[in-house]
Order: sequence, then C-alpha cells, then structure tokens
Amino acid sequence: MSDSVELIVPNVSEFNLRNFSARPRKEVERSFVGNGDMLSDQAVFWSVAPRVLVLPGGVDADWFADVHRVLGVERPPVVSPVPRTGRLIADLLADDSALARLRAALGDRRTRILCFGATPGVYQLLAAVEAWGVDVELDGPAKQDYWSSLYLDNKLSCLDLAGRVAGFRVPGGITVTTPEELEGALGAVLAHGDRAIVKSMHGISGDGSIVVHRDEVDAFWGNVYHDHFLHTFPVFVQPYIGHAEDAGCPAVDVRVADDGVETVVLSTMTVDVKRYLSVSVGARFVPPDVADRLCALGNAVGTAAHALGFRGWLCADCIVDRDRELYVTEINARRSGAMHPIALVAHRGGESRGLVAHSHDSIPVRPEDGPISYAAHIRPFFEELWSQGVTAVPTAVRGLSRSTPIFAATAVTEDPESARAVIADIEARARAEQLLR
Repeated sequence: MSDSVELIVPNVSEFNLRNFSARPRKEVERSFVGNGDMLSDQAVFWSVAPRVLVLPGGVDADWFADVHRVLGVERPPVVSPVPRTGRLIADLLADDSALARLRAALGDRRTRILCFGATPGVYQLLAAVEAWGVDVELDGPAKQDYWSSLYLDNKLSCLDLAGRVAGFRVPGGITVTTPEELEGALGAVLAHGDRAIVKSMHGISGDGSIVVHRDEVDAFWGNVYHDHFLHTFPVFVQPYIGHAEDAGCPAVDVRVADDGVETVVLSTMTVDVKRYLSVSVGARFVPPDVADRLCALGNAVGTAAHALGFRGWLCADCIVDRDRELYVTEINARRSGAMHPIALVAHRGGESRGLVAHSHDSIPVRPEDGPISYAAHIRPFFEELWSQGVTAVPTAVRGLSRSTPIFAATAVTEDPESARAVIADIEARARAEQLLR
C-alpha cells in the first residue's frame, strides 16, 4: 500500500452556498444542493493516484465500474455520509459511522485533501483527520489565507486586479449600491447600446447576472426577484459585449502551488447568452492571436493570487470582443467545470502528446417514456466507442433522475475536430433513439 493517499471531497454545494449574504429560501437551497450532488461525481476524474472519495449517496455502481475501467485504475473506497443537510462535509462530520469508515480507509497514510473549493468545513475536516494522528495537507489556501479565496471569487477583485496586473482588462461599467442608482446606471448604459448586463458580486452557472435589452427594462425588475444573488449590493452594470465569432468564451485554469504558478490550461466555453453549456480544453481550441495573451494572463493572475496566499486551482473567465480585445469577466477561486476534462487529458499523457478534450455538460434527455437509466439507455452509446479505443466517458449521470433529466459527456482525442465529433456522435445516436429532448 502507498504511504500517501488523496482524500477527494467535492464540496460543490457548500462552496456555492457560502456566498449568500443570508440563508437562501428552502427551495433555492434544495436546488443548489441537488445541482452540487449531480456534479460531485465528476470528482472521480480529478486524480488516479491512491485515493478515497467522499461522495453523496446514490453513486451509480455500473457507471462507477465503467469509468474506472476506462481510466485503467482500481475503484477506490467511497464514503457516503447520511444526507442530513445536503452539505457534504457538514454531513460527514456529523456522521460517526462515515467518519469511522473514512478513518479506516485512510489508515495512517499521509493525506492530501482535494476539494472543489475552500470552505470553513474543509478546515474542520482537516483538523478532524489531523486529530487521528495523520499528516495532512490541503490542495488549497491555508486557513489563515482563506480570505484570499473569498476575495478572488468576488467580482470586485477583478476591478482591483485590472489596476495592477498586466494584460488584465475588464469591461467598462458602473458600480452601484442602491436600487435608485441601479435604475439610473441601467438607463445610462442602455443610452449607448441595445443591451446591458447586470451582475452581482457572485454568481453560479448564469445566476447572478441578467442581460437586459433596451426594450425589456420593465421585465428586468421582475427577473431580479428570481435571481438569488442580485438581492444584495453592490451590483455592476456593464455594456453587453458582442463576442468575436471565432473565439467563443476563452478561459484559463491555473494551479497555484507554494512555489508559484504550476499549471496553466487554456480552454473555450460555449455559453448560451450567459449560461454555461460546454467546454473545450486545450490551446488548439483558442485562436492563435488570443492564446498567447490568455496564457500570459493566466500566469499573471496566478502570480497575483499566490502573493495573496491563495493556493490550489482557480479559473479566469474571459471574452474576446469584435475588435479582438481580451477582457476578464470573473475569477472563480475553485476547480472549474473544466477540471474533469483537464484531468482526463493529463491521465492520457497531456497536451504535450497533442491531446485535447471536449465536454458537454448539459445533454437533455426525455422522461416521457418512463425512467431513463445509465445502464439501459446511456451506456450503449459509450460501449461502442470504448471498443474502438476512444476515450469518452459519461459524467453527471445522477442528472438522469432530475425532473428535467440530463447527462454529460467528455471525450479526449488528438485534435479538436475529433473531440467535438465524438460528443456530437453521442448526441446523434441518442437523438436517433428518441432519447433527447
């Protein structure tokens, strides 16, 4: 047995809920917990080192076996606490039986905690494992530097960094602190363009921002009520920037280690107005005139974050306008939605071997003809690919049980066109089987 082990804890719900200024309404909280549970299984791909997984209950056993066969590694122990609150670490720390199983799985091996992002519960878990006499380190900021995660994840940090980091530009706009200011700023921005975007300090998967058309301002005020993050100030009002057609929404994921920036990975995202749909990982997905600037930006942001005490993964989301200017829209001080394709590329040999990945994280399926299961309906699309030696994996299969079912898929290939084609083929086969909505 190895003398070290990775403890993988996808605390997605806890991280996403940490940024509410007050406890959200019950239905809102349930929605975030459900989404966090669905995405938690993607943590299976973060590492193939000796590891122990903490996951919400309900892991699909067939899927779990299949993906580890594709990864070429043994299935690791999984500890699932009783879901008292829906917050994974809080439930683990409150479950003596789950803690006992975790202690037995870790043994006395040196433990490295890999989490989605820093939350107070991560430090409580670290202290609990240390109390067992285990040597523990965190792939994230130390407890005294937790503030850096909060700060960088706040959109206000982008305004600060734009003033002191080379190549860091943000769209011009107006920052407001009252509803009266918001109404005035919105009018001022829309006087010079047909669309504006209103953003809160925090946001998740499109929540926290609203695109406002000049002729739909009245509807905007009703939409604010339904956006949980826009209930507090300050708020930003910016012109809506049209994207360059060939650039998508570029992003750069950066891993910050004790010695500085360790890894920089370029990608592009597909966004439907403001909602994330898919990500393509690898510099070859990024236009050449953007890639060098994006790489330099990643190194500069990572260096600035390192100076603040931040450690672990972060991501800077960007846009390229029609004049080819590169702007930062936000920093996510956590593992991004690109993390599992990034890890899969690394498992297969990395970009140095010419590998890239494409991941579609929201493939909708039809529930009309009865429940859809992974084994009966989704696995067959992948089995044929596996028989051909194609690295393609289904993810987020918990989403099949949602009221509006979805699943996700990631492919690793030697060129961008093939990666997209694999995912398109999976969608085409599902459509032919009348599984897609």
